[in-house]
Amino acid sequence: MRPPHAASRRRLLLAALAAAAPAVAEEPPLHVLVDGSIEMPQALFKDGQAVDGLQVQLAQEIGRRLGRSVSFHLVPRRRVAPMLTEGLEADLICNYLPAWLPGPLQWSRAYLDDADLLITAARRPPLTRLQDASGQPIGTVSGFLYPEVESGLGIGFVRDDAPNAIATLRKLALGRVDHALVGRVTFEYLMRRGDVPVELHPPLVIARFKTACALSPRSSVRLAQLDAALAAMQADGSLARLFDRYR
Repeated sequence: MRPPHAASRRRLLLAALAAAAPAVAEEPPLHVLVDGSIEMPQALFKDGQAVDGLQVQLAQEIGRRLGRSVSFHLVPRRRVAPMLTEGLEADLICNYLPAWLPGPLQWSRAYLDDADLLITAARRPPLTRLQDASGQPIGTVSGFLYPEVESGLGIGFVRDDAPNAIATLRKLALGRVDHALVGRVTFEYLMRRGDVPVELHPPLVIARFKTACALSPRSSVRLAQLDAALAAMQADGSLARLFDRYR
């Protein structure tokens, strides 16, 4: 049997070695930007903080799979691209396209089907093609880019900006515009909730696309890590379940 004093010395030695061992550095938080002009189902804001919605739940799940806490930063849309480029408390933003955020950003694998819709109030004749709206005011969201409409209509694209999609639909209901551009995911969510207060013709699909996450070139997260997290979420069905929550 080992003498008591030897066991005591061994415990003291182990404690000293543990104290001297370098601490394991924690992973830094995942800094996620949220555009202040979006609304549900993309994001729900309370007291100036993003608390729910597709972008919030998606970022939290990405953070969990990367072993990082998540910090949300509410910013104006025009600041998103510069902040990601500079990497100032900005790692990524999700549910976007490269055409919407120009700059030297890294883009993840695409994961969410969406589309740009041109909707027309039933008080006006239906549109059969984009060019039928040339020269007419179209409800749009301030700071949003609509590349297909810009290329299709050129100088005939007459924007009538509002702060967000809900404000755009209110203008449509009040007769201030007869047409509006809105994302399909947002439009279908608002329709299901009864938040589209105007009778409409069937929407005209302008462009179909899959959104992705934009990653800052200065982020400590590698693009391969982000893609692996998204791929795992697609493979185990958690991504589909997340989206179903807001359909």
